[in-house]
Amino acid sequence: MRVVLFGPAYPFRGGVPHFSAALSAALQKAGHETKLVNFEKLFPRFLFPGKSQTDESPNAIRLESERVFIAWKPRTWKATALAIESFAPDLILAMWWMPTFGPGYRGVARALSEKYRQRLVYVNHDLISHERRPGDKWLARMALNRASRFLVLSRAEGERLKRLMPEVSAERIFYAPHPSFDHYRKFSGTTAEARQKIGISAERVLLFFGFVRRYKGLDLLLRAMPQIVKDNGDVKLLVCGPFHESRARYERLVNEFGIEDRVTIDDRYFSGEDVSLCFAAADAVVLPYRSATQSGVIPIAIALGTPVIATRAGGLDEAMSGHRIGEIIQEPQPQAIAEAVKKFYDAGGRAAYEETVHAEAKKQSWETLVGVLETLKAEI
Repeated sequence: MRVVLFGPAYPFRGGVPHFSAALSAALQKAGHETKLVNFEKLFPRFLFPGKSQTDESPNAIRLESERVFIAWKPRTWKATALAIESFAPDLILAMWWMPTFGPGYRGVARALSEKYRQRLVYVNHDLISHERRPGDKWLARMALNRASRFLVLSRAEGERLKRLMPEVSAERIFYAPHPSFDHYRKFSGTTAEARQKIGISAERVLLFFGFVRRYKGLDLLLRAMPQIVKDNGDVKLLVCGPFHESRARYERLVNEFGIEDRVTIDDRYFSGEDVSLCFAAADAVVLPYRSATQSGVIPIAIALGTPVIATRAGGLDEAMSGHRIGEIIQEPQPQAIAEAVKKFYDAGGRAAYEETVHAEAKKQSWETLVGVLETLKAEI
């Protein structure tokens, strides 16, 4: 099977490029041929809230790709379609997570010949932006109605797709759970050594990981920290990830609640072994999300053996595998977050969940996803 993965890849950073790289590797391992058709530019600078759009770490997953697509430049849409068709693919997997790109994706689909349009599959990471914008649904439908099939990574996202596009039959929607990100090499030392290397000392450590955006609820976790410390003793929060909004807002909360000695913030973009170090240092990763579809943080945590404490938002509850890999936060509120953390530590902390987390990592394999794609290709 010959597969084109159309979407952001190295040197761009984030969960979608990592997903594409890992899926490409899994397909090749199974004997299939792949080609990455990449963005030339991702966002116009004035629309990007972070410091950098690229992964400049020496640990970045570097895969070759053809960089041609610019969503806001129609002259690149035909060139992108030609780059796709030149590989003569049996499947075209278009990574979808941003309605802003709707006109560009539609333009590429329209430029494909009918033969290849029938092989176009949208992989839905986020159907609609978390920060809802006027016109998002219209832009999403503009692009997605050109698809032959859809692949969703959580059943919750499949239900959202049905609500957005009720004309899409169930037979056109395929499901595979988001595989664990097993390409990170685990930290070889102890938890104490990981904390020492990071420069954090505490009896207990919680981790907030990834891009900081409002919907992810870091502010709620900071508000919960005084109660968490009161309930559980010597607890510190390690925040690892770049800010897509003002860091000062969160620092004001830290000062307001007098938790300066309880919070460590490292706003770098983490990749490679640095990721493993963060998860090795933590008892659990906390996802106090206000809303979600699925999260790339949970597959990382599962692969690295770290329990999860997360809200029920979107597909997070589903990804928690019957709550066996951690604790559920009943609602995105500071008191509920503190209660879930207390329940986690009362149950025995990281040691009480590690065996189940490791077992779950074996279930959530890339081989399962490749098998679904093979079935999908056969139907097309």
